[in-house]
Amino acid sequence: MLGGVVVFLLIGASVVLSHKLGHYAVGRHVVGIAAPNIRVVIVGLPQYVALRDGQQWVSPLGFEAYLEAYREYDPDESYLLAFLAGGVLAQTASVLVIAGVAFVVGVSFVGQSAVLASGMLASYQLFSDLGARLHVGTPCGDFSALFEQSPATTVALLCGFVGSHGLLYSLF
Repeated sequence: MLGGVVVFLLIGASVVLSHKLGHYAVGRHVVGIAAPNIRVVIVGLPQYVALRDGQQWVSPLGFEAYLEAYREYDPDESYLLAFLAGGVLAQTASVLVIAGVAFVVGVSFVGQSAVLASGMLASYQLFSDLGARLHVGTPCGDFSALFEQSPATTVALLCGFVGSHGLLYSLF
């Protein structure tokens, strides 16, 4: 039993890390943010990708300041949708890999854990983001910021996420 909990927590941590690294990778390689100006913050809650704004680091929790810092690297916001969606896309890709390997190897618990941990993470992000958005009045996370930029992209991303996770879970 304890071994199963440890496996689930390790897989959950890898899903969270892949989400953050998705934002980081898009920031570095698509937007073109230099390494000294972007970092993944995984110690503490919530985990996030920080951007340097002059001499200080900016968290997405202060979305307006974060967006201003982002605009230093992408002034016309050409890659903003990719940056916002990068986390969910990388998270989904990592779950596809983990669950696919687990399916081929025959370790269903690992595949189920990846799908469930990812679904739990996305549900937490979606509902906490929605609650914070309604409370504060400005975007507070990936989903509300993405929805503000492009509702159609947000719906398509969520449908792809739910569909891929549902299909994967049905394999086990």
